[in-house]
Amino acid sequence: MTRKQAFITAVSGGTPDVVPVAPLIHMRYANRLLGRYDWKAVFEVHQKLGSCHHRGPIGISCSSKLPEGVGSEMRLIEETPDGRKTSEWVINTPKKRLVGQQVSGMIPHDPLVSKTTVYPVKDRQDWEAYLEYAQLLLEGLQPASYEMVSEAVEYMGEEGMPSCGMTGAYTALGAVRGMEGLMVDLLDYPDLMGELFSIHHEILKQTVKGFIASPTEVSWLDICWATGSGLSPAMFEKWALPDVQIAMDIVKQHPGKYMGLYTLGRIGKLMPMLADAGVSFVSTFEPNEGDLTLREAKQKYGKRMAIFGNFDCLVLAFGTVEDAKREARRCLDDAMEGGGYVMVTADEVPADAQWDNLRAMVDTVQKYGRY
Repeated sequence: MTRKQAFITAVSGGTPDVVPVAPLIHMRYANRLLGRYDWKAVFEVHQKLGSCHHRGPIGISCSSKLPEGVGSEMRLIEETPDGRKTSEWVINTPKKRLVGQQVSGMIPHDPLVSKTTVYPVKDRQDWEAYLEYAQLLLEGLQPASYEMVSEAVEYMGEEGMPSCGMTGAYTALGAVRGMEGLMVDLLDYPDLMGELFSIHHEILKQTVKGFIASPTEVSWLDICWATGSGLSPAMFEKWALPDVQIAMDIVKQHPGKYMGLYTLGRIGKLMPMLADAGVSFVSTFEPNEGDLTLREAKQKYGKRMAIFGNFDCLVLAFGTVEDAKREARRCLDDAMEGGGYVMVTADEVPADAQWDNLRAMVDTVQKYGRY
């Protein structure tokens, strides 16, 4: 099988000739290795490594026609000699100007790391202003664009899986308020937040329709802000699960299209809901903050979805080659039986990952991951 064929076979619950190995190489590691961080650079790293591209910076975009003077922009306001950059994030709404701040370049050896230090939405009045902005986004929403996906499908051929990422309402609203602030506001202003979530659910539908129209077979919905924030099952069901259900209601109508979830944190009590939603796979069952082992996940849910994970990223950065081999064997022993498994790192491959450890991961799968 080609890398793409093996990946799709596993995603659909089948048994490929060898376990697909798809470490979550993203822009940071590609930049360190090649000095570039576009999706082609990410794919090139996979080619050098012998792994399968899965989650590079490829996505479906939805733009909106907005009235003059309304919109969101990022503007560089300061840059220091050591490479640290401070940018002002402005969202111009009909009511008011919402201002936040982001910092990047604060880690010299990992310059793509950024952090929002001031969120543009700070209180209920800001949310009310943002609501008018979101309504305009929805009114002016254009058909989803998938040119990047089409180019990636043609460029990678059978050598990679150009899956596309999507953002749901929970993540989109958390990005402008912050994780802690959003969780408090869900309790304090449930009606107002419900209006905001409803608008972003409609935007998500348009994005999923773009995936359906695109030539790629696999997509993933990022819900890691919701799972990683430690929401209770009841709060997750009310505020985050609808993203999953809305997306899957569309995807399930189209055979040959698969959508999975990128999660972090403690998801043990959430998995029954995700399985009932009919997702194609769940990733990543992280070993450090998670509460569900890879073996448990495969035993409990392996007949309902594919399982992605959970190679410990710390081993790639701080372990030895022998450590990486042992970690790969552990993952294979826990989840490869019966197919439906893709070896994925438990989070993004860190910029300081050691190449020899990544190679050991891939080589171990090639040797011991055959069916």
